Amino acid sequence: MMSSQTCIHQLVMRLIGLVILMTSTFHVAAQNPTIWCDVLNFQHNDQPFVEIHLEFESSFMTARQDSNGWRTNTEIQVIIESGDNIVAFSKSEVYGASDSTELLAQYGTQFHLERIQVASGSYRLHVSVRDLNDEQGEPTEIQQDLVVPSTGPPQWSDVFLVGAYAPSDETSLTSLSRSGFDMLPLVGAQFSADMQQLQFYGELYHVDEVVDSLFLISSWMESNEGVVQSNTRRYYRKMAAPVVPVFTSIPMEGVNWTQGQNLIIQAATRDNQVIAEKRLTVQLMRDEIAMSPSGSLPSYIRAFTDSLALLQHVKDHHPLGDNSEQQTIDHFIEAATVPQMQAFLTDFWQNHAPSDPEFGWRTYVTAVAYSDSLYGACRNGHGAMTDMGYVYLRYGPPNTVVKRHNGTDYYPYEIWHYHRAGSFTNKRFLFFSPHMIAECFVVLHSDMLGEVQNNDWLHILKNRENSLRVTESQLNRLNPRRDTFSGEEPEDLFFNPR
Repeated sequence: MMSSQTCIHQLVMRLIGLVILMTSTFHVAAQNPTIWCDVLNFQHNDQPFVEIHLEFESSFMTARQDSNGWRTNTEIQVIIESGDNIVAFSKSEVYGASDSTELLAQYGTQFHLERIQVASGSYRLHVSVRDLNDEQGEPTEIQQDLVVPSTGPPQWSDVFLVGAYAPSDETSLTSLSRSGFDMLPLVGAQFSADMQQLQFYGELYHVDEVVDSLFLISSWMESNEGVVQSNTRRYYRKMAAPVVPVFTSIPMEGVNWTQGQNLIIQAATRDNQVIAEKRLTVQLMRDEIAMSPSGSLPSYIRAFTDSLALLQHVKDHHPLGDNSEQQTIDHFIEAATVPQMQAFLTDFWQNHAPSDPEFGWRTYVTAVAYSDSLYGACRNGHGAMTDMGYVYLRYGPPNTVVKRHNGTDYYPYEIWHYHRAGSFTNKRFLFFSPHMIAECFVVLHSDMLGEVQNNDWLHILKNRENSLRVTESQLNRLNPRRDTFSGEEPEDLFFNPR
């Protein structure tokens, strides 16, 4: 098996109606649903394991209504065989986000990560994806050869590209949690020639058996012909350890996409002796935007024809919109026709990503899906409709997060700190849960211009018996920092994030 090998279940990739032609080193005959599959090698405590990253479209699944609303239900089965023997087996049920209608429950894509420990050797991998709500439907099958390498020092894990990330909650880590962040991998993804940076994650094992202190990690883009894109080179000093995680990005501006490109990540001693290297092929996304016969609508917008699904999709754009666009979404979209909403989205992405609207749209859709999984449980799966999801989609992931959900005299709260938010630096958002139950955290106070600024935030946060609600308190958008500093924990953490 080639490292980070992508198995694409159809030659035509659909992402929420978007059609993008794909190429891959492994191909399975086209069936429904469309499935993207990456298989990667990692290690834990000197034991190898494989990660299977799966992404599939909700639109190919059947939604049924239960007490939580409409949602899909998918069974994912993974089998690893050696000859005629099964050496590993797992079965998981994956529920889609609950929603108010069947069509909205089938909106977007779903991601599943499966980790399986298996000894070094050669195997056959079988992945089955079955719609549990369709009793007559046949499962979709993926099969490929699998090679799990031995664990000799030093050695890189496979590398994957990161589509979205946010700081992890140390009290409730998930399968997406790595090195202090929750990361959403890009499965079978391609990238635009106009992209600004490429984010990736990998792990280096047992480098401490080769070097005893500092060593150098470098990364860059290199063509298939061996031509190095010099402006993409980046260097990082690291301390030798049994496991060295690497989560970083490199600039992509100026990369020559007329040639095939590879991401190279390399570890070397201080005298520049290479000790380990990993290579990952990066594919170019098609630049042209397919237009309708009239030339007015791009294909990824034209694919939205159902009014309810299209309306929700437009509302998901509210966090990214400027004042005029947000006013349109708030006051006019509910009464708009399908052609009017399609025209709005076309103009939206021509304004926000003029050099490549399709890539801008696709990147944002990935962020919306991530915010749905992270923050959407309290809003029927729609993370963009929560305060935390809104801030994440508008300003990106925060640089630091302070979480105080339990064990304090205050309401449960979080403080997000941004080194840069839009054109501003050193900005903060304080969220709290006013009823102390499983509900959405709401913004109580921020020092970001144009966001909620509340003179009474500390008083409200510490007074659990106070009936005063945020919406009833005076909101002062020109609120300066107070002259006196009480030294209470939330105030200290707000003004001195760490």
